[in-house]
Amino acid sequence: MSSSFGKVSEGAGGFIRPFSSNRYIQGSSEFLQSNSLVAKFAFLILALILFVMALRLGSAILAWLFSPSQSPILIDGMIVSNQMMRIPQDPKVPGSVPILRSNNSTYGLEFTWSVWIFVNDFAYKENEYKHVFHKGNDGINVSTEPIGMNYPNNGPGLYIAPHTNNLVVVMSTFDEPKEEVIVKDLPLNKWVNVIMRVSKQNQLDVYVNGVLAKRHMLKSVPKQNYGDVFVSMNGGFSGFTSDLRYFSSALGTSHIQSIVDKGPNEKMLDGSDMSKSKPQYLSARWYFNRSED
Repeated sequence: MSSSFGKVSEGAGGFIRPFSSNRYIQGSSEFLQSNSLVAKFAFLILALILFVMALRLGSAILAWLFSPSQSPILIDGMIVSNQMMRIPQDPKVPGSVPILRSNNSTYGLEFTWSVWIFVNDFAYKENEYKHVFHKGNDGINVSTEPIGMNYPNNGPGLYIAPHTNNLVVVMSTFDEPKEEVIVKDLPLNKWVNVIMRVSKQNQLDVYVNGVLAKRHMLKSVPKQNYGDVFVSMNGGFSGFTSDLRYFSSALGTSHIQSIVDKGPNEKMLDGSDMSKSKPQYLSARWYFNRSED
């Protein structure tokens, strides 16, 4: 039995002995040294990849934190509509609310504007266009026709027509400086939401309290501009304006309805509250005489 164990031990020792020699140890060391350059190069590549990923992530976070919103609120609350407000587009100017130009979607240029208005007197400045808001230059007509309307840039413009209670949406295009859409019978002493939506490159839809009031095919692409947003120029109109917003996309009907359901923000920018002293906003059914509320 002891001789058998001796043979096994001798056999195992014979198997291990070659690997314990200095020749094999020295060979392993040379192999590791020869691969050190490959390992260093692989490590540098990995570090470079991680750095690029971190840089892109950091850039995306900074862009998200500091770039202008895709759907900015230009008037977050309510203002008296006969007092002019100018909203700068230059980010360097204090109080600016920059608006990003719309990028073409699959079917072309698109964007949306939304505003709430409350008119309490149509006789106010009845001989001229009453200015609600427009985006463009500071070129309101005060002595030439059409008095009260800005020229040449309305991207878009919203007005109340003279001698009527009609809303006028004006959009400047590359072929026509002034294309108009008229929505008749704006009610008095009621909150009304007006949404102007451009989609499919040249389709202009006007929604009143969530209901499509007019659809107009523009003659060419809307002319976007870098001008400031002006509210209540030339005395504006008699009433209130609330929640002026811009969206860089064409809102769907469910989103439009959610804006209507939420209603206007009746908190005055100066801190006062009109919600308890004025009627609630006008429902779409009442406006279009579909049924009694």
